[in-house]
Amino acid sequence: MSNRDLRLQKILSNDPLSDRDIKAYALESFATEIDYRIQTELLMKLILDHSSIAKRIERLNEELLQSRAMLSEAQEIAQLGRWDIHPTSGSMTWSKSMYDLLELDPSVPASSDLFFSLVHPDDLQSVTQMFSQMFITQEPWSTRYRLLMKNGTIKWIHLRLHARSSAEGILDHFYGTIQDITEMKKAEDELRRYSEHLEHMVEEKVAEISSSQMATIYALIKLAESRDDDTGLHIERTASFCRLLALQLQSVPEYSRYVTAKFVDTIYKASPLHDIGKVGIPDKILLKPGQLTDDEFAIMKTHVQVGHDTLATVAQQYDGNEFLKMGMEIALYHHEKWDGSGYPQGLAGDAIPLSARIMALADVYDALRSQRVYKEAFSHKKSVEIIRSGQGKHFDPLLVDLFVRHQDEFEALYQSMQ
Repeated sequence: MSNRDLRLQKILSNDPLSDRDIKAYALESFATEIDYRIQTELLMKLILDHSSIAKRIERLNEELLQSRAMLSEAQEIAQLGRWDIHPTSGSMTWSKSMYDLLELDPSVPASSDLFFSLVHPDDLQSVTQMFSQMFITQEPWSTRYRLLMKNGTIKWIHLRLHARSSAEGILDHFYGTIQDITEMKKAEDELRRYSEHLEHMVEEKVAEISSSQMATIYALIKLAESRDDDTGLHIERTASFCRLLALQLQSVPEYSRYVTAKFVDTIYKASPLHDIGKVGIPDKILLKPGQLTDDEFAIMKTHVQVGHDTLATVAQQYDGNEFLKMGMEIALYHHEKWDGSGYPQGLAGDAIPLSARIMALADVYDALRSQRVYKEAFSHKKSVEIIRSGQGKHFDPLLVDLFVRHQDEFEALYQSMQ
């Protein structure tokens, strides 16, 4: 029997107790009641919390099952297969959707050999190499290749790989997906073919418009050039000489990066603009058979500025146009000389734009070879001698070296365009 019970028995038997005993009993009874209530409340709370947690877990499990079902359904709709490889055990597992994608019986054990047997022969070597690299990689990657199905059809797939390492840093799990992208690949190929066709059509149309524009420009230039050109082929020859000299310049290391195929094409098209400013020179000066007076020569020299300013007006509407930009350079600077004695600005050396330095040599060679109202035509040999004498004075020394080295090509080109 407990002390509490003994004390209660004494009270009931009228055995007198001290006030202290009564107070102790009362406190003990109160404390016991409080403990009972607290324990009861805690127990009820734990029961309710457990019930709530259990319901929540049940609901989450239902949502998880639903999510898995939705994921499985989504994989089937997207034709997405899941695969897993465990290197330590050597086991491999495939999802049902992967079996469906591979058109295989799910009862057949998954294996790399079985998968490789479906890889297209043309892709097998690269896929095998990728598979071997898979076991040393830690970064996710993806690739595309073809499968050759047992019925002979080709199926394009997109494979994705992820790797997982253990706590010790050892790769112990590889997993990923493969997706049937055959229809997507067909659409991509069709779009690519259409884009290529469209690009080809645009290129043809641009070339057609460009050719039409260049023909119009050349017609206007030839009309102006016919005033003082007996043969009418000066612009064609100088354009060809410029292209030939630029092509030879590509073999020089310090110019090879600058003198690109685009540069060669641009100088060929822009060089005919070099004397377009002569439309502003009176016939009495332009066609004078004798030597010009100082005043007449001063007027003649203005053709470079007139030509540049005319092209600059057009260039304002086509900012960045390489054809016009080079045409302006050539028109303004093709009478500058290497030693700085030319006009209009007295530029010297590399300060003269390369296009203008090329044009200067091509223009002089054709002028020397051609008959004019004020002179007879010189032979190729004599023309080469005159140009060689101007090396480092009138002409860029390097360009003269190239010209002399390939002079037979210039002679043949001139003869073919008589």
